[in-house]
Amino acid sequence: MLSAPARSLLRLRAPVRSLASVAAPHGASSSSSASASASASASASSSSAWRSRLAAAAATTAALAGAAALSHDTAYASAAVLVQERDPRAAFKPPLDKQYPGVYNELVAALGEDLVSLDEDELEGRGKEASGYATPSNPQVVVYPESTKHVSEIMKIANRRRIPVVPYAAGTSLEGHTVALRGGICIDMQKMNKVLKVNVEDMDCVVQPGVQWMELNDYCRPYNMFLGVDPAPGACIGGMCGTCCSGTNAVRYGTMKDQVLNLTVVLADGSVIKTGQRARKSSAGYDLARIFVGSEGTLGVVTEATLRLRNVPEHMCMARVTFPSVHAACSAVIEILQKGVQMGAIEIMDEEMVRAVNKYSGLDLPMKPTIFFKFTGTANHVKDDIRVVKEITSRHTKEGYRFCQTTEESDELWGARKHAFWAAQTYFDNKEIMATDVAVPISKLADCIMATKKELDESFLFAPIVGHVGDGNFHTVIAFDPNNAKENHEAHRLNNLMVKRAIRMDGTCTGEHGVGIGKKEYLVPELGEGSVELMKTVKKALDPHNILNPGKIIDVE
Repeated sequence: MLSAPARSLLRLRAPVRSLASVAAPHGASSSSSASASASASASASSSSAWRSRLAAAAATTAALAGAAALSHDTAYASAAVLVQERDPRAAFKPPLDKQYPGVYNELVAALGEDLVSLDEDELEGRGKEASGYATPSNPQVVVYPESTKHVSEIMKIANRRRIPVVPYAAGTSLEGHTVALRGGICIDMQKMNKVLKVNVEDMDCVVQPGVQWMELNDYCRPYNMFLGVDPAPGACIGGMCGTCCSGTNAVRYGTMKDQVLNLTVVLADGSVIKTGQRARKSSAGYDLARIFVGSEGTLGVVTEATLRLRNVPEHMCMARVTFPSVHAACSAVIEILQKGVQMGAIEIMDEEMVRAVNKYSGLDLPMKPTIFFKFTGTANHVKDDIRVVKEITSRHTKEGYRFCQTTEESDELWGARKHAFWAAQTYFDNKEIMATDVAVPISKLADCIMATKKELDESFLFAPIVGHVGDGNFHTVIAFDPNNAKENHEAHRLNNLMVKRAIRMDGTCTGEHGVGIGKKEYLVPELGEGSVELMKTVKKALDPHNILNPGKIIDVE
C-alpha cells in the first residue's frame, strides 16, 4: 500500500502527462504527450467490472420502467442517468462515444489526435483532487488545448452536444472542484503554460492558465518582481483565479481578485471575451473580472490572465514567537493589526501542528502555539516594525523571539509553515485529510479559534490548527479514514460546527479554498436566499445548458 505522501504526490502529479515548465522568454515547446488511442479501442478496453455494474444498472432501469427490454444504447444511457440520480458523485459512466456518439472524432478534428485522450489512467488522474475525501468521479475524455482558439472549439462542441466540461490545471484544490460529477470533457490546461508577456514598467504580466505561480515568480525574478499571492506549491493560475485563492501573503497583498487586471474567457457557447484593459483602475461598467474570479469554472474557461506584479522587498526578516495559549497568540495579532503595522505575513500553528511539522521537517520547534512573522520593506521600515511587534507581543508572552539569521534559516522556517498540510497528512500513514477553511472578522478570531480548538481537543480525531491569522483565516487539518463510518461522521461534524460558528460570527464558510462540492449547503446561511438566487440567475444567463463544471458552487437544476 502506498504511503499517504506517495498517494498525495500521485494526486497532484497527473499520470502519464507531466506538467510542462514555463516557456522561456521567447517561448519553449511544452512536453510531448502520448498519442491518444482510437475511440473504438478505448471503448473496447473498458473493464469487465465496469460492464457488470453497467449491465446491472441497465437491468434495474428496465425493471423500474416496466419494460420487457430496452435497446442496447437506451439501456446504457438510462443506466447512467439512474446512477447519477442515486448518487450525483458516482464515478461510474459509460464510454464517451456510447453516451455521445461521434464526439471523439469531432474533438480530434478540432484539436488533433495527440491532444485528445481516452487513456484510463489519465481519466482516473483527472477524477480526483488533492484532499482525498471527495468521492472520485472521472471524466470521459481529456483534451489538452494549446490556445484560446482550441478551447473555443471544445466549448462549441460541448455546447452543441450538451456535454459537461470541467477545466483542470494542477489539481491542488480541496473542495472537489475538479471532480467530474457528470463525466464529460476534462479540459487540461497543462499545455497552455506560457508567460506571454511581462510589462516591466507597468509591473504586470500576461500568462496562460497552466502556469504555476512559483514558476511565474522564477520567471519574474530577473525583473525584481513577483506575484502577490502564494497558495499551495504547484497551484496554477487558472485554478487560482477559479477559487479566488490567497495564501500567507494575503495580509499584505490581498487575495487573487486583487491581482487580476483582465481575463480572457471562453464562454459556454465558445464565444471569447475579455473583461477589461490593463489600467490599474476603471469605472467602465460592471466589474466582469470579479464575476469570473471565484466562479470555479462554472461561468467560463479562463485562457489568459493579466496580473499585477509586486516589487521584491528590499529587506525581509523571519521570526517566530511561542505563546502560552492560542488565545494569547490571537490577541497579540489583533493588537498588531490595529496598530497599523504592515506585515508581510502572520501565520499561526497550534501545538499539535507544531508536533506534526517537527516530525515531517526534522525540526525541534517548541510544541506550543506559535506565530510566524514575516517582516518586509526597507531596512529602516522593517526595523521599526520589529520594534513595535516585540513591544506588543511582550505583553502576551514571555517566551521571546527567535529570529532567522540567514537565508537558509528563513527558508527552513517558512518551508515548515508552507508544508503544514503535508506534515499533518504524513503524521498518520493511513489517513486522508479534510482541510477546513473559514474566515472571520479579526475581532472574532480569538473566540472562534478557541471554541474550535475546544471541540477538536475533545474529539478522538487528530486535527491540528494552522492559519493566516493576519486576515482572520484559519484551517483545521482533520486526519481521518473516509471508509470508517465513525471517523467520517466525526470529521464532517467538526467541520460543520466550525463553519456554522464562523457564519454566526459574521464570517465565511471559505476564506480561500472555494465552495466546490463541500460548501454548497452553507451559501444560503451565509449570503441569504436572495443572493444565491441571483447567483443562479447569472449562471443560467452565461451557461443556459449547465455544462460548465455542473454541480459546483450552486445547483441550478
